[in-house]
Amino acid sequence: MNTKKIGSLLCRIHEEDLLLGAKEAFTEICRYYSLDRFFLGSCHYSKDRKLGFELVSDSYPNNWLIHYSQNQYHLHDPRLKEYGKIRPPFTWDLGKKNNILLPIQRKMFNEACDFNVGKGMTILFDIENGYQTVFVIPDQKTIHPELLSILKIATNIYFEKKVSLESKDLISKLTPREHEILKIRSEGFPYKVIADKLQISEDTIVFHTRNIRKKLNTTSIDHAMFKFGFATRHL
Repeated sequence: MNTKKIGSLLCRIHEEDLLLGAKEAFTEICRYYSLDRFFLGSCHYSKDRKLGFELVSDSYPNNWLIHYSQNQYHLHDPRLKEYGKIRPPFTWDLGKKNNILLPIQRKMFNEACDFNVGKGMTILFDIENGYQTVFVIPDQKTIHPELLSILKIATNIYFEKKVSLESKDLISKLTPREHEILKIRSEGFPYKVIADKLQISEDTIVFHTRNIRKKLNTTSIDHAMFKFGFATRHL
């Protein structure tokens, strides 16, 4: 292994100002280890316990990824059902008969074979901030411990960078007044106290919090405060 080259690419992920650049550096690490086809994603459970999935970077057949997304197969994928459990990498061969699969899973696996992604390896990494990262390599049944370690480091750095850049974008949507109101509200003060501190009416506070919820794509002020706190920790 060329430790200098890998170290340089890891530093580039960490220091990039654009997510595209960080993604390119991550992909270059994969290519260095001859991982020509892969995808990196994250999954998490929402408050209603519905599994969400986000594709981050990939060199998978794009037609399969579109098909997978359109059919919401992430809700049925048994590999993603391992969410929250850190286990050794596991392999799958979808061409082999498996009687324990549900009909929808059998359908998904049969279609995966049609798209030439019927076997490979899935790696679930640690949960950070409620998200668990998923790295998938088709056509591979084993992985060297050294490569596994590098992928784990690269994935952690990449997601830290992703969170940092997205947090900056999130905060930039707020006006100075909205930022001020959300900061004081996050400190535990009720609307009346906030209104007194800022010398504005409670109705004005309600107006601003409505805009805050809309900009941060939340349904409650508590959810908005959670996003705000998460964002400011990464600035």
